[in-house]
Amino acid sequence: MDRNQFLRRVKFILKFGRALHTVGAPAHTLEGTLQDMCQLFGIQGNIVSLPTAIFSSFTYGDEEITKIERVIPMGVNLGKLSRVDLVAREVIHGRMTYEEGSQSLDTILTSENPYGKIIRVLCFLFSSAGFMVLFGGTWGDFLASIMIGSIIGMISLLQPVQTIGLVAQMFEAIIAIIAAFISYFLVKLVPSLNVGVIILSSLIIFMPGLYITMAIAEIATQNLTSGTSRLMGGVMILLKLTFGVFIGAKIASFVKIPSIPIEFSTIPDWVTYITLPVTALMATVIFKAEKKDWAWVTLAGVYGYCCSKFATHYLGPELGILIGGFFVGATSNIFARLKDRPSSLFQFPGIILLVPGSMGYHSLSFLFERDVVGGLGTAFNMIALATALVVGVFLGNILVKPRRSL
Repeated sequence: MDRNQFLRRVKFILKFGRALHTVGAPAHTLEGTLQDMCQLFGIQGNIVSLPTAIFSSFTYGDEEITKIERVIPMGVNLGKLSRVDLVAREVIHGRMTYEEGSQSLDTILTSENPYGKIIRVLCFLFSSAGFMVLFGGTWGDFLASIMIGSIIGMISLLQPVQTIGLVAQMFEAIIAIIAAFISYFLVKLVPSLNVGVIILSSLIIFMPGLYITMAIAEIATQNLTSGTSRLMGGVMILLKLTFGVFIGAKIASFVKIPSIPIEFSTIPDWVTYITLPVTALMATVIFKAEKKDWAWVTLAGVYGYCCSKFATHYLGPELGILIGGFFVGATSNIFARLKDRPSSLFQFPGIILLVPGSMGYHSLSFLFERDVVGGLGTAFNMIALATALVVGVFLGNILVKPRRSL
């Protein structure tokens, strides 16, 4: 190829890499996908992905081109990921020029959230209620979770798009203060409520369980710098949430109101069969998947949870999570082969109900209460379960080999 053709291909590869980073691809997936693309284009390239930067170098004869790009860490966006993958395949197969592909990527990355404000608020409401049922509680806890989840959902509409800035960096702490204050206020009013379950279910969307699991996966694939950075980012989110709950509880302690002696019955187990599909469906909004994929996202969530729950009943939590990850990993690759779509479209919703984000919150809560032994023990359990989940997904990839990196 001539130098002009080489530069056009390099420019598209870099744009594709930025697009993958923006839609939340882990380091090992991003690097593997770009390396595969370099081989298809006949280019010798080396790519290193970090949560806040992408380093790349490309060789053309005796000339070497090195690029360093500052990127902003964003959440998983399955809708954009699916469209970015389609554009890349169109360019690789020659059905779209590099310039057309680059323009299409710009259009995809600047597109708006496919779900309106009402849908996003309902997502918080149903997620809070659904996870509260999965955690176990009373009908009073259920009603309190719905109310607080709705309030948090409306406040989340004000969340800055960028992660840089004072408000954006402290948003989790602000949300946690509000949720904790309302929860403790309601418990003062109705003492029979379970404040821990209410707070946890209300803040569940902000728990960085998937973030920490991705960090463990990156460390396991020898992306040590990226994995360690992502892990510390997840720990910082947990610290902000825990500290926010601590502050909210302190503020609520100054409120003096008369209590109402109301007792609520425990939610029966059969309610889980109703709330589980609804909770799994909310991953469509959380991950911003395309509306046409709602059935696959819901199926993945229910499938992963049922596999893990069944195995946990007989083998314990660690093996249960591992087997759940194994079946999700293998099935996601089968899905990618049959539907010619990214495996992440099935994998992320499949493991979202399995990630141990709530355990990280409990661990830091113990530490804030000066219970060092309990905090360290819970933290170790969180890492063990996250590792089991990652190992399970990797074993699933061994059983059903991914057709491509993405």
